[in-house]
Amino acid sequence: MIIRKIITLLSLLLTLGSSIVFSANYQHEFGDDWTQAETFVREHHADWKPIFDEFGVDASIAEAIVFPELIRYSHWQDAIETATVKGVYVSGGSEKANFSIGRFQMKPSFAEEIDQEWNQSTLASEFGFKFDVRNNSDARSSRVKRLGTIEGQCRYLAIFIRLMYLRHPKLQSFSVEQQVRFLATAYNGNHRATWQQIIAQQKHKTFHTDLLKTRHTKTYRYCEISVCSLKNILQ
Repeated sequence: MIIRKIITLLSLLLTLGSSIVFSANYQHEFGDDWTQAETFVREHHADWKPIFDEFGVDASIAEAIVFPELIRYSHWQDAIETATVKGVYVSGGSEKANFSIGRFQMKPSFAEEIDQEWNQSTLASEFGFKFDVRNNSDARSSRVKRLGTIEGQCRYLAIFIRLMYLRHPKLQSFSVEQQVRFLATAYNGNHRATWQQIIAQQKHKTFHTDLLKTRHTKTYRYCEISVCSLKNILQ
C-alpha cells in the first residue's frame, strides 16, 4: 500500500512538472512590459498582502498567478471595456457583455461563478459572508463594483485560490512552483475543469500580448510566465 502511494505521488509530480520550459527568457521577451509589471507588484505588495493573509493565501502565489495579466494590461483598453461592462453587463448580464476588466483581467462570468461556488462551500460559513447571486441588476452592479477596485480583485483572486484548494486538496502537498503552474492554468483557462484537464491545459500556448490575435501572433504558456515571475518574487 505504501509503495503504491509513493508511485502515485511520483506519477503526479512528473505530470505536474511535465510542461516545464527553462529556455524562455521572458524578461527579455516582454522587455519594458515585464519591468513595469514587476514594479507594479513591488509597489502594491504591502497593500495586497493583508488581503491575501485574511484568506490564508500565500501572497507570492497569488501575485504570480496574475503576473501575465499585468504584463499585457492596457489602461485605455481596460477603460473602454470597463465602461461597457458597467453599462451593458449590469443591465443585460454576461451574455450581453463579458469583457475582462481591471489589472487582473477578470470577467463578470468568472466573478459570478466564484460568487456561486463560495456561497455553496464551507468557506462561506467559516468566513461569515455570502455574495448576492440573484440574477438582477442590483446584484450585477455590486459585482462590477467589486471587480472595479484592485482590492476587490485581490479578494476574488484569494477566494479563487481557496476554492481551488478546496476542490483539489492534494494540490497543497506539491511544491509552490507546481501549485502556481496548476492555479495559473486554471485561472487563465477553465477553473471548473477537472484535475487532468487542467494538467493537460498547461501545455497549451494561448497567452499573447497582441491587441488582436493574427497568424503572426506569438503565443506562450501562461503558467510558465507565472512560474518565471514567482522565481523573481521569491528572490
